[in-house]
Amino acid sequence: GRGGGARRRARRLPDERARSDTMDDIQLSELHEAIAHLGNSHYVGEGPQDTKKQYFANREPCLASLKDLTVMLKHDRLELGHPVRVKLGELKVLPDNLVPLFQAFREDPDIAMATLRLMVLLTQNTSQGDSRLELLRHLQDCKEAFAKKDVFIIFMGILIENMEDDEEGADKDKDGGRQGLFDLVLELLRNLTAVPDPGPGDAGFTPSRGDLQKVFIQYFVDEGVLDLLQLFAEGLVAERATERKAWTLCDIVYRICTHTDPEVLTSGTREKDKNALKDLFAREQADTRLRAPVSSRHSNFGTAMMSRTAEGGMNLMTSVLDTTTVTKGGRVWRKEYKDPLARNEKKVNMFHDPFFVDLEEGSVKDHNLLNPHVRSGSDAARVMGEAVASGLRKFFEEFLPTAFSPLIHILRSTLGNPNGPRPVGFDVDENRPGGPFDRMKLLNTLSWFLEFHRHHHSAAVAAAKKAKENAPIIDIASIQGGIDLDMIQFVAARLREYGKESNMHASHLVVTLRSLAQQIKTVDVVVESKDQDTRDCGEILTQSLIKENIMANLAWVMKNYKTTSHDPRIMSYAVEVLHYILRLMRTLSERRGQKLEFQVEIMGRTLKRTTTTMEQELARLADAQVVENLFHLLEKYKRHSAALNSMLVKLIYSIIRVQRENIVVFFELTYFIRIQRIWADPLVRDRRQGKRYQEMVTLLQFILRQFFKCVETNKCAFVELLFRKVPESQKEALLQDHTAEFAAILDHYENEEYKRVLEKMGAGDSVKDLKNRQRMMLDGSLPWTEQEDQVLRDRFPIYAQHPLCAELLAAELPEDTRRTGANVRKRLVELGILSSGRQAGAAARTQNAAPKDAAEGEPAAKRARVDGGDEGVGLEGLSLENELDRLLDEAMEEDSAPPGGAPGGLADGAPGGAPADPSLAANDLERMLDEAMEETQADVPGATQGLAGAGAPTSATPADAGAAAGGDEGLDLEAELEAQMDEDLFEPATQA
Repeated sequence: GRGGGARRRARRLPDERARSDTMDDIQLSELHEAIAHLGNSHYVGEGPQDTKKQYFANREPCLASLKDLTVMLKHDRLELGHPVRVKLGELKVLPDNLVPLFQAFREDPDIAMATLRLMVLLTQNTSQGDSRLELLRHLQDCKEAFAKKDVFIIFMGILIENMEDDEEGADKDKDGGRQGLFDLVLELLRNLTAVPDPGPGDAGFTPSRGDLQKVFIQYFVDEGVLDLLQLFAEGLVAERATERKAWTLCDIVYRICTHTDPEVLTSGTREKDKNALKDLFAREQADTRLRAPVSSRHSNFGTAMMSRTAEGGMNLMTSVLDTTTVTKGGRVWRKEYKDPLARNEKKVNMFHDPFFVDLEEGSVKDHNLLNPHVRSGSDAARVMGEAVASGLRKFFEEFLPTAFSPLIHILRSTLGNPNGPRPVGFDVDENRPGGPFDRMKLLNTLSWFLEFHRHHHSAAVAAAKKAKENAPIIDIASIQGGIDLDMIQFVAARLREYGKESNMHASHLVVTLRSLAQQIKTVDVVVESKDQDTRDCGEILTQSLIKENIMANLAWVMKNYKTTSHDPRIMSYAVEVLHYILRLMRTLSERRGQKLEFQVEIMGRTLKRTTTTMEQELARLADAQVVENLFHLLEKYKRHSAALNSMLVKLIYSIIRVQRENIVVFFELTYFIRIQRIWADPLVRDRRQGKRYQEMVTLLQFILRQFFKCVETNKCAFVELLFRKVPESQKEALLQDHTAEFAAILDHYENEEYKRVLEKMGAGDSVKDLKNRQRMMLDGSLPWTEQEDQVLRDRFPIYAQHPLCAELLAAELPEDTRRTGANVRKRLVELGILSSGRQAGAAARTQNAAPKDAAEGEPAAKRARVDGGDEGVGLEGLSLENELDRLLDEAMEEDSAPPGGAPGGLADGAPGGAPADPSLAANDLERMLDEAMEETQADVPGATQGLAGAGAPTSATPADAGAAAGGDEGLDLEAELEAQMDEDLFEPATQA
């Protein structure tokens, strides 16, 4: 038949030959034939007033056409350019045929199921191919066709009916039955809400089409779709349904969140926006008034003066008191963000993808102002009716405690591999049920719900305060899935992945820092709670955040941030995260009454554990490039919110105050010009409008005040303004670090390190010679002097037996040479004082093989160490345990009884073999042990740690001690010494 031929023809499409985006005559005729059997709309009625439009179609041909079109769409591949979808979109098949057909035949289960399945395929999004913009316009046409109340009423009826059948345990047929209709309606709603609305300047934009998402949200509330979604979410949690259903629910909820302001939603009123227009007018009038030139005389006199520019242009002025402004130069303008598309395939700017919809409401609006390339939202939440806002607030208040945490766990566990192969065309990626932006949708959903929960808690606290009741405790159980240890580790891992590991994936890093900021701000509220258990949870979460080493990763991001190629929101979110994490560290330290050290785990090839403090993290930020990026952000003060401006100023001031020398980084002429440009802004100096910038002005005054205070000591500070304060490379740095250079500027170059540099320059060395000398010192090629060689010859016999002989000799050499142990060992071999490693090993093997009676019965290992010390045989192979053993043996030989079989517990001078005092023997042994330990600790770093790690027993009986001393040769050093001590203490008593 006709349908079977069309299906066979559709199956042969991918196997014949690749086509761009066209169809041949046979395919086109079959497509038109299938569309013609879908039916048409006709006007029915006798009179003009009774005429109404109805849709008619023959059932059997219509079903066959729906199946044919479904087969064609399933075989419509990317390499063919999606010709079937493009043609169906051009012919407007969905709005003109499928939607009316679905409304007319909604009672027919076969046609309803086939129509829904076809509409789901037609509304699936794609972000691949050259025709995606054209397909996006067709999808927007489809979305507009569904923005009708009648359609949502039909959808709601199908959802309720099929949900009731599912609860009653109705059987399913081979096509999925009622449950299949329910899933198809949900997928269709997901596809429609995922279509972004066109904005001003886009093709096909109209004011009505620009607010389609707002219309959908309103219908969700009015027709009860949100209540049904709440029941569906609870069912997902109960049955642990498939990940595809979970992602379908997440996509619908996420699209609602993108157009909803959580702060406005929780406040319940629009008092915040009553004076918005008034404030804008007042700001504009103040700016106009301040920038207007002051007239030099009364306006009736008609003052007019002409001036000429250097290029020959003319300008008319009406005032001799014209205000001057410092404008940006070309070099400064070239530092602005250029909004690049992508640097490579792995770092595609996600915000340029037309199918990606980012959060548009809430706190993100303050950060979006910093990026002029971000398209502002449609202010849907601001004009949202009170009934709609109330319905959304009720939905989210019920959704958060019942379904948020389980849903987050399901979504995080089903994330796909972002580097895996992507599906072809419109095929569903089974490995990534959330689509190509699954991680970003998860992080944005997390951010929105955490912000909503904080605003909801703040509204409850304000209501309790107004009613003079006790403030409620924040409910952390509802948001457990967003701030638990697993989610903190997940976000911290994304910070490392999109930061240092990928060398700044800018667009993904913005969303990651946004989620991290919301987590830390929520933890800050938890830490400030009045409930002790809640505060304890907050402290544990704070320690977990610091343990993930997010401070070091943020410092790396801020240091490697490029103003021209990286999104400005990276810096604004990084400043916000640093402000709150430092605030948490300060709060915990104040509660303990001391400066705390926090554990940190550094992830790399191996896991490293260390500790950090708030001062150390601030010192990490004391970098010239970090300060440069922070000051560049400060120059955009007009786009800052009051909170962001305050956090930025406090962070810069904290970096300055952490060390006395850090202020010198601002002693540059470029910074002073930028400070002058900020102060020349009339808006900053205005009495009313300038109040919000008072903290910034105070910071700039502090910088200038410190400079002129330095001038009182160092008159050359004016010359220092001409030189950049960017640290030199270590190979060419004349001083140990930039801190020494900055300290020299503050102290008029009178510190010891800078004094040595000046003395060398006074002796005739140039700066170039000093840099070459520094380079040779670092790579070990600095020539040795006769004085240094003589020090090695004289001092080597003294330290020859010590395991750190080379390091001790390096300390004896002049400090300015900066010799290392490796340099000393190499020089000793060159001078013939020390044998090479191969010769030393051969000598050691020869001496170890000598007979035992060669040196008074001593073991071979000790003979090799003592006798071969002059040749350096034992220098590299000497261990800590052998060294302690030697020292203790020597001490025991001095204080022990003479040979002849005298008991160890008898003193040397005891007459007639009388037993010695046990306390004296114990004291002598303890003294010898302490002296040996102190000597070894002073000479060998890490000896204490090595001994402390030994598992020595704490107590033992005399019998056990004797058995351990006599029969167990595997005891470690500390256990053997304690056993010997116990033997000396108890043996005299036994003999008595």
